[in-house]
Amino acid sequence: MVTFYRVRRRRSLYQVLLSVALYTWTVLAFSGQFHLAATTSARGFVLPLSTSAKAFVRRGARRAFKHQTILEKAASQVFGETKTEAASIPPSATTLSPSYEEDIRKFLASKRSELKSSSSLLEQFHIQGWRWHTKSLARDAGRLHRLALKTDVKTAETLKDASDFVIGFNMMGLHNVEANLFFPWMKEKLVGGFLEKSDLSTGFSSAMDVLETDRRTVAKLGETISKRAHLACDTKESDSCRSDAIVEVANYSAELQNLVQRMISIEDNLLVPAVGAIVPVKEQKSFNNKVLRKLGLLNSRLHLVGMYETVWEDNDSKEKELFQQAIPGISRNMIPRWKRKLYQPKTYMME
Repeated sequence: MVTFYRVRRRRSLYQVLLSVALYTWTVLAFSGQFHLAATTSARGFVLPLSTSAKAFVRRGARRAFKHQTILEKAASQVFGETKTEAASIPPSATTLSPSYEEDIRKFLASKRSELKSSSSLLEQFHIQGWRWHTKSLARDAGRLHRLALKTDVKTAETLKDASDFVIGFNMMGLHNVEANLFFPWMKEKLVGGFLEKSDLSTGFSSAMDVLETDRRTVAKLGETISKRAHLACDTKESDSCRSDAIVEVANYSAELQNLVQRMISIEDNLLVPAVGAIVPVKEQKSFNNKVLRKLGLLNSRLHLVGMYETVWEDNDSKEKELFQQAIPGISRNMIPRWKRKLYQPKTYMME
């Protein structure tokens, strides 16, 4: 009787393990068609779980969840802070609806067909400095990432200096213009300019919402990068803590570069040509002067060098031609001197 009971118990345990194995395989193999939250089995792919197997899975899931919670809590305390700050970085998964994007593209196609000359809508856009400024931020984020990869606690001070330039100067300068001048102006022209065409107005509004959400995410990433770069220089912290901070600077700066490049794609493909199509040249140039005054004389010199370096590094002949047309000759001739006297002392570590 005892032997029969043991055999039956062994068989029951075998069934449980077999059911769990099949259940796990099904989730992995058909993850797109199977949801862990579902209360029914994936019919057609696996046998229904027995009651004992379901209990086994639930107990395992509770243990795994508890273990994961402990790991996350420990990770969040690496720098002596709570998990709240890491979680406060807003998600950047917002995307423009394909239907809205299609409406905008159709509108731009109709405007291109109306052009009497061979010029493109990009050439009809006369606030190119904003585009090049954004591209220079993406470039600097990539350079900061590469610098962090070869930085250790002994050279962390240079990483902090680089972060101060990329985040504290370049990103902040761009965001100051975008938040206070450019985005409100562009929304007024693109959203307010199509009130009679609700589809286009909604499409441009959605595109601007995506940009503004991404800009907030970029700002939060920048803030985190700056904090980590300064932590890497804090001699009161352990070397392991400082090394971890350097690794985070590398990771966050790569994420920053990717996000800014996504913003550039939306701007260059949808918004920039739209502004070129509907806003008069005189009005664009007048607004561009406001942007220059907002940046300030000294800062404008530094930003101009960064823009030049970005355009020439990309080696796009069309962008180079636009740069030659948009930037006065006197300013272009001063770029080598400004680079040597103003720009390189702040960015030499990223060369």
